Amino acid sequence: MKQMQQTHVKLLILIPIFLFYGSLGAISYYDNGETLTVMAEKGLNLRDKPSTNGKKVTQIPLGAQVKVLSKKETKTETIEGIKGYWIEVSFQKSKGYVFDGFLSRLPSPPKPCKSLKDYLTKTYGSSKLETISMGDYEGKSAYRYKQSILYMTEGGDTFDLYFPEISMEEMYLIGKLCKEFTGNTFTLDESNAFTAPSKNKPELMIRIYQDENGVTILRKDL
Repeated sequence: MKQMQQTHVKLLILIPIFLFYGSLGAISYYDNGETLTVMAEKGLNLRDKPSTNGKKVTQIPLGAQVKVLSKKETKTETIEGIKGYWIEVSFQKSKGYVFDGFLSRLPSPPKPCKSLKDYLTKTYGSSKLETISMGDYEGKSAYRYKQSILYMTEGGDTFDLYFPEISMEEMYLIGKLCKEFTGNTFTLDESNAFTAPSKNKPELMIRIYQDENGVTILRKDL
């Protein structure tokens, strides 16, 4: 493994710009013509109407990509705790409607995905080891990946994952696919955070939340 050079850097506070339509949905932002990735573990149903009552055209597997044809505003629906909309997409030679709460602009985790660190390395490549010199994380070691993603740890099983420009729901789906926690429903507590026991270390808790700048963070700690 290539040795990483340790440097001292400043933690830049990034304020993502989100392009939402209608009410807030799960995916952070996207537009017509974009290609999105399916993040549903058991696949995503393509239907002939924008509803769970629509006839199933086909099932789109995890990791497959769809092209957004139209994101006309529809009534918000909630599936497995995730809010979203029905949008028209194309998949291979088929067209129809899918629930966008299980779509993302990010790549899906590899099969199998052992951990979030595994996902980051296989998706974004090598990282650079740094020491943060300011802000709430001053003095912490961090592995910096592309897109200013920071994986902060002092060793052991605890870490903070600082992931700009994605929603909490997207972080939940990636964490779930990477077997970081148990549970099948995205629910928020009184502090507007998702919490669940760590799958491999039940004494540790997973917490997904957004900081004051709207950046999504996943914390694994006691």
